[in-house]
Amino acid sequence: MELSVDMLPERRQHMQRVGLPACNRPTIPGVVSQRACVLYGARWMLAAIKDALHLIHGPVGCAYYSETVRKKRYEVFSTALDEKDIIFGAGAKLAAAIREGVRLRPAATAVFVYTTCAAGLIGEDVTAICRQAEANLGVPVVPVNCPGFCGVSQGDGHEAAVVALLEHFIGRGGDGPPLAKSVNILGEYDIQGDLKEIERLLQRLGVEVLCAVSGRATVAGLARAHRAGLNLVHCGRTGRRLALEMEERFGIPWRKVSFFGLAETAAALRTIADFFHCPEKAIWLEEEIESAREKASPYLERLAGKRVGLFFGASRMGSMARAFRELGMEVVFCGSQFGCREDYAESRSRLGRETLLVDDAHERELEEFLHRYRPHLLVGGSREQYMAHKLGVPFLVFPQETAPYAGFNGFVNLAREVATFIGAPVWRLAAGSPAPG
Repeated sequence: MELSVDMLPERRQHMQRVGLPACNRPTIPGVVSQRACVLYGARWMLAAIKDALHLIHGPVGCAYYSETVRKKRYEVFSTALDEKDIIFGAGAKLAAAIREGVRLRPAATAVFVYTTCAAGLIGEDVTAICRQAEANLGVPVVPVNCPGFCGVSQGDGHEAAVVALLEHFIGRGGDGPPLAKSVNILGEYDIQGDLKEIERLLQRLGVEVLCAVSGRATVAGLARAHRAGLNLVHCGRTGRRLALEMEERFGIPWRKVSFFGLAETAAALRTIADFFHCPEKAIWLEEEIESAREKASPYLERLAGKRVGLFFGASRMGSMARAFRELGMEVVFCGSQFGCREDYAESRSRLGRETLLVDDAHERELEEFLHRYRPHLLVGGSREQYMAHKLGVPFLVFPQETAPYAGFNGFVNLAREVATFIGAPVWRLAAGSPAPG
């Protein structure tokens, strides 16, 4: 369907009202994309593994860029490559940096070595250097092949991280039978306590979380992750390949679930209860749903009929779109920086026909969407926040910055924050902004 939106001709396939947008393609040269690089995608996956040492093999700017993930600062080391290293090579410098890092952090149980564009361009044999360092130091030294130019977005960095985890960590803890009623959660990053809410709900089913990749993963936890009875894929772009590989290698079944929104959370818990043959343990779900609706009701009255635009990561588009519809809001457009076809198919099934789906939108397009669709709220990453505020549109950062959004309590938190943002008196002063009332 033709869209009356000012856009580059090459971008038309990336915006669809009926079908699925073109995706997983390189950004058009000259367009300032909202995407991140492959290195950052790998850091997004691995940064939270705190008992490992993280070494960026590249210029110091790459280390500075990738030390902050999901608004948290993590310790990183860097080889700080300079012009001389680029010309003459930096293999010896990398080996020395690994030794120094382990000396400074003797408790580290593994070392991740991230390659950057600079290291990739000069052809450094990082794998051989890591192998030799591992033999000398007696701890796993793992190369993460993630130069920024080796993919179209941060999503390819997720893939590089999955390869590193599968080849060097998962399943290294020895054989053994599956642990009773245990799960791994793949693609859960414990944003503002989301994982704690999810664990609380799973405990009511008698289910234990063995490993959360990678919101609360450890080297030891990854080593025994192959003994889980079930893998839960919470973020598809991150977890789907990991789940497929673990099913092939270890025979672990998996289910795609979401803990955002009332209906999605209830469906996820019923799926888990049915898998472990204990559906009777989920009889409390309706009571929880009604309790959450009652707590959220003052906010739902204020949100009924409001319009919202969504533009963030990837596979949580569909579940978050459904959660906002449960708030009584109309989703006027929904997009992602690096979604894959499965992500957009899920979103289309949740939203139906006519809702605009957009892939890899740049700032000019997002600005026009805000003018054209007049949403009462834009939800996205921090890059879009200041553009929305300049246009007088309330903005909610997602992944969130204040409280958990997962589970039934998370739905109440989401309702409260959305109602607060939309109803803030300051928006009455913004020329052209939708009325908050």
